[in-house]
Amino acid sequence: MARRPRRSFARGPQPLADAVWKLVKTIVPDHMVRLVHVRAAWERLNMPWLRGRAYPLAVMKDEVIVVVEDSQYHHELMYSRDDLLHKLQQLAPEARLAGLRFRLGAVPPPAPRTPARTAVALGPPTMTAEPSEATSRALSDVVDPELRQAIAGARVRLGRP
Repeated sequence: MARRPRRSFARGPQPLADAVWKLVKTIVPDHMVRLVHVRAAWERLNMPWLRGRAYPLAVMKDEVIVVVEDSQYHHELMYSRDDLLHKLQQLAPEARLAGLRFRLGAVPPPAPRTPARTAVALGPPTMTAEPSEATSRALSDVVDPELRQAIAGARVRLGRP
């Protein structure tokens, strides 16, 4: 019975992301992976007027096909094709794009954006007039006397109502 060849551990641990991408690439076709990269870059473009009016539909060879909702936007995108392609190439170099094609058609509705959470205003910290035992120990561990005095003064001011 033949022995199984030994695995080499000389390379050390490998990142999990590399193993996952290797598996994904065996299951998902390359053009779909590239389309996902293009769509993610499309969302990061700083062009809010494009949202809901144009969307990457497919990646064929080295071109991305963008579906546009009406001829006015189609015309405008034709003029800014080079700039748009350059931005997409910068945001998604792994998509390996060399060209853009535009096609009139139905644009899928944009995904709802999650609103930024509002920051909750915190009140002042509640501190006792006297520092705790842990605070006193930490303060005594400070070697620099000026820094120790500054920290003690700040603690006293924070402890006042």
